Amino acid sequence: MVRVDVQPLYDKLCPEWNLPDAAEKPATRLGVRSLVPEAVYAPGEPITFLVAMIENNQYRSGVGLKCRMIRDYHEPVEFPLVTRDTPVEVSTELERPGFVRLEVSLGELSAAAGAGVEPEKIAAVPDITGFDSFWRAHRRWLNMVQPRVLKREVIPAVLPEYGERVRCFDVQVACAGAKPVSGILSMPRGAKPKSCPAYVFFHGAGVRPAFQPLTWAARGLLAFNVNAHGLYNDLSEADYRALAEGPLKDYAKQPVYSAEDSVFRDMNLRVQRALEFMKSLPEWDGRFLIVHGGSQGALQALAAAALDRDVSFVVANAPAMCDQAGELAGRMSPWPHAISQAGMERVAPFFDGAAFARRITAPVRFTVGFSDTESTPSSVYAAFNACGSCDKEILNFPDCGHAGAVFWTAEAEIMEHLGR
Repeated sequence: MVRVDVQPLYDKLCPEWNLPDAAEKPATRLGVRSLVPEAVYAPGEPITFLVAMIENNQYRSGVGLKCRMIRDYHEPVEFPLVTRDTPVEVSTELERPGFVRLEVSLGELSAAAGAGVEPEKIAAVPDITGFDSFWRAHRRWLNMVQPRVLKREVIPAVLPEYGERVRCFDVQVACAGAKPVSGILSMPRGAKPKSCPAYVFFHGAGVRPAFQPLTWAARGLLAFNVNAHGLYNDLSEADYRALAEGPLKDYAKQPVYSAEDSVFRDMNLRVQRALEFMKSLPEWDGRFLIVHGGSQGALQALAAAALDRDVSFVVANAPAMCDQAGELAGRMSPWPHAISQAGMERVAPFFDGAAFARRITAPVRFTVGFSDTESTPSSVYAAFNACGSCDKEILNFPDCGHAGAVFWTAEAEIMEHLGR
């Protein structure tokens, strides 16, 4: 099932272009939009974008813009465009399933929009040979490591009233690999045995501490916010910055020639151990185990559901690292844009979101931004189409890039899953 979130962008002056909050719109901005609000076209059909410069809610004419058209399976094309007192139409086409993105710029101003052609027919590349045996072997290794738990209670932050309703713990759990699972567990104060659903949130790219998932705990859930790198959660800002600029700088692109050496091997081992930890809590109801994340965190959520059949519901916001080898087939490159590096063609497929998605049977909810340059829409749709779940939905954000699609909360969908 496909749903579309289209903002009301097609009034006379299109004042909402590229910024969802009217209070934040600058006086001068560029606007790019698909002529068709849903931004989905047929093969060979003209794909038309509207381009304008807006100044004080009026179209400004005679301004020269730089444009760049990126199409799956084609080389990018750059061309100039002069604005008019009405939106300028820019058209292209795509002969087979895939995506197109139009970027426009003027100095520091920029805007972009995307459109899809039969996205439901985009096929992910086949899995690498040995994918399942690789993860079975690492599961055996994980099982050999005792899940020793260090748990320290911390004071709930943000709102004082949470302290009356919620308890928080800084948690480390021993894991196979170089680092432990590290995160913040929040739970209802006074929760009884077997009374609480479990919710696990995985981090996107970057180097940061886990945060306190207080809202979900206040709703009666065991909520675990998992640090992507197994780092302690009480380091100073300077320490995290030093890690980001030192050992973990460009961690996703660090050259490796074996899947055994990838940071994503250990990251996904910690994903599995985090789920084990949640299932070991006496308060877990034994029924609901929800995983959620955005971008790199969504990749971890897909891995969680693929590698642990107890997962009951998946929210994958603009998942990163999906169908990475699709770049070699001519599609736009997803983050970390590294499949063409030496050795990565043999490594990245073991941590590919589309491969994990193929093995999922739990209900899944995806999001995708049509102008996303990180979790590119072709790569996300390849994973969605490959997903093995009989209950899967994707929410299209035609007017959004990465940030717009990655922060979807899915609150209503999660509560519906819980029957609330």
